[in-house]
Amino acid sequence: MPNTTIGKTFTFEAAHQLPDYKGKCARLHGHSYKLSVSVSGEKQEDGPHKGMIIDLVVLSEIVHAEIIDKWDHQPLHEILSFTTTVEMLAEEIFRLLDGKLPSGVVLEEVVLFETATCWAKTTRL
Repeated sequence: MPNTTIGKTFTFEAAHQLPDYKGKCARLHGHSYKLSVSVSGEKQEDGPHKGMIIDLVVLSEIVHAEIIDKWDHQPLHEILSFTTTVEMLAEEIFRLLDGKLPSGVVLEEVVLFETATCWAKTTRL
């Protein structure tokens, strides 16, 4: 039986600074973040979501409630209690989403692009 993973991509704008960093990122600056969330699980066998692992509308609602609605257009270094590197942000997103998905849906991967060419990926071990 094949293993299928599905995902959805989101965008949000946010500012941050890395005060201990020696370089431009020590100053307040912004990013247009791109977030990709991938999940797997058994496809539903009946009902309105037959053949789906999760309704992507439901996945979108969860990601918006847990991440986008809270982080969009915010100074991340002021609202989060850790150094807001792309690595740490991706790990926090994974942690926040992991317990919020419906039963049987497994969070597989979070990829967060800080710029068009810089990203971090957090996956299930």
